[in-house]
Amino acid sequence: MLLQVFSTATFSVLTSGVVLMTAIVAPIINVIYKPRKRFEQNKLKTIQKLRDDAELRILACLHNARNANSMINILSTFGPSRLSPMHVYGVYLVELTGRSAALVAAHIKMPRGPVAGEQNLTKTQAELRSITNIFESFGDAYGAVRAETLNIVSSYATIHKDICNMANEKHTSLILLPFHKQFTSEGALETTSQVYQKINQQIMQGASCSVGIFVDREIGHFSKMNFHIIMIFVGGPDDREALAVAKRMASNPGVRLSVVRMLLFEEPGEDTLSQAKGQSILSAVMDNEVQKKLDEEYVSSFRLTQVNNDDSISYSEVDVLSAEDVPAVLNVVEKSGCDLYIVGQGNRRNSKVFLDLLEWCDCLELGVIGDILASNNFLTQASVLVVQQYGYGGLVVEKQQLNHMANNSNDGVDHYL
Repeated sequence: MLLQVFSTATFSVLTSGVVLMTAIVAPIINVIYKPRKRFEQNKLKTIQKLRDDAELRILACLHNARNANSMINILSTFGPSRLSPMHVYGVYLVELTGRSAALVAAHIKMPRGPVAGEQNLTKTQAELRSITNIFESFGDAYGAVRAETLNIVSSYATIHKDICNMANEKHTSLILLPFHKQFTSEGALETTSQVYQKINQQIMQGASCSVGIFVDREIGHFSKMNFHIIMIFVGGPDDREALAVAKRMASNPGVRLSVVRMLLFEEPGEDTLSQAKGQSILSAVMDNEVQKKLDEEYVSSFRLTQVNNDDSISYSEVDVLSAEDVPAVLNVVEKSGCDLYIVGQGNRRNSKVFLDLLEWCDCLELGVIGDILASNNFLTQASVLVVQQYGYGGLVVEKQQLNHMANNSNDGVDHYL
């Protein structure tokens, strides 16, 4: 026996209401909540995707005033102009002790020059003021530059999260990090703090935009003419991003850019990232083919639009048959002399040549080529900028490689040379 709880008319009205709500609610939610829009914005958090006339937003991290001077030197090579403006955030990183909550604050603008009570400033306050003056002077020197100084006071164990969150809030395309080694008067790079290296690796693992690590050998301010940049291109998303950075710097009238492409003639290696995710070797090979196609398209476009139309930009190719050829090629390239090397980190580089060399890396975050160029055994006075492109899972730090790094001395790169 059926119970007629609703009449036919009532049931018809309720059914019509449900259908109407289903038809209306979905479009309204799509209008209000747009997850795709956020995804599209994230896709643009690379310099490669950024238009030449769009404002370049860079977050430059600093541990001291010396880092600030280094960052200004590399920032000035980007050639800010009215047609290509720049917004720079200088972020002073301070270790938090005795508190549980991090502090992120903008620096309160203070008058320049000596002021009453300046002798009572703490070391951190004096450092912050010095950094602020450096970035304000940089902003004043270029009319197309907006420079802001911020400071993050946080535990070193979690400070990378605050940096990544700030980069996301400021919609930056690049996070610039100082290398954990600094140039000494003897002409060598010496470690300042291993904690800084850990912070850099953690940022590269979780950054919401592209990341660059700057190994400064005191290139000096970009004021001299004929500033020579060499970009080493092998392949993969990191190298395409590094080429995009080099392309932007090449817009400077005083910059001479040389792009050297290494052509690999060997079988592809097993991609460690694909293995970690349980993907098949076939998937790794297919991804490798896709990356090769993207490389060809981007390099061809660069040669057509830049090399053929600008005498200050050159392009050359060298063959690489084995792991021993990589340092040999770099030694030949170094003989031409340069002020700055730009290379990709090479996280997604599926090549047996580089996978074999990777185990000898002293600084995994620099990749194989960056590690060689930053080694004290590689005789160069040029600085190095290592670039990682956003959107490909971040830096992969395997336990085996970390253990190898811990058990080897800093001269591990001797195996390269």
